[in-house]
Formats: sequence, structure tokens, C-alpha cells
Amino acid sequence: MASFAGWRSLTCAAALLSGLTGVPAAAGDAAVAPAASLQQSLMARAVVLRGDIDGRQIQLSLQPKKNEDGLEGRYFFFGGSPEILVAGEVEGDDLVMEESVNGKDVSGQWEGHRQGNAISGTWSNADGSVTKPFSLQLP
Repeated sequence: MASFAGWRSLTCAAALLSGLTGVPAAAGDAAVAPAASLQQSLMARAVVLRGDIDGRQIQLSLQPKKNEDGLEGRYFFFGGSPEILVAGEVEGDDLVMEESVNGKDVSGQWEGHRQGNAISGTWSNADGSVTKPFSLQLP
């Protein structure tokens, strides 16, 4: 029978191997590698996120800007709406974006923070007089 120290060494070796292969060694070892920050996730490639603003379902497409820092994209409400343009920045696990309905004037702002596999925060209109909660599921 293996001692506690021997069992711990086997568990550590399995965790190390799991981290190298990207495949968990056992069901309990799924969180061996640290999760990428929101910045790493969103700045790596184009993504499509689904979620809601105050209960209204949306789909948001984001991609890194070409030749400059930041993100750009567009979103729409399911059930019919024009696409709304967005542009912003992500730092660590924080997301800040402005939106424009007409492509020129700022019509709203998003401020969110990653919480697990989601981004949650507050959407507000241009002058800040209306605020609504939003939530987006990360892929």
C-alpha cells in the first residue's frame, strides 16, 4: 500500500502531466491550468458571444482592431433589431466599450468584468440616465 507521501507524488505527477497535455488526468484535476484572462481571450481572435441586456437576448461579435489596440464589433437583439456598432478596450478581466447606432455618435456604454465563464456589467445610454444589467457567456 502506498504511503500518503507516495500518493501525493502520484497526484502531483498526474497533475503535471495533465497540464502538459491539456487533458485532465482525472475528473478532479480539471482546473490544473489557470484560465486565460478576458484580455487574452478576446484579443486572440474573433469571437461571438450570446447573452442579454436586461433580459433581452443579444448576440455580440467582437474582434481585435486591425493596426491599433482595442476591440471592435457589432451586436443585435434577437427578434429583430438593426446592428449596433461597438468599440472598446479590454484590460485584464475588465471590458469597456462604447456603442453607436448610426456609426458616428456614441449611443451607449458598456462596463463589464469577467466572472467565471461570463462577462457581467452595466450598459448605459449616452448620457448615463438609463442603466441596465448585461451578461455575456464566453465561448
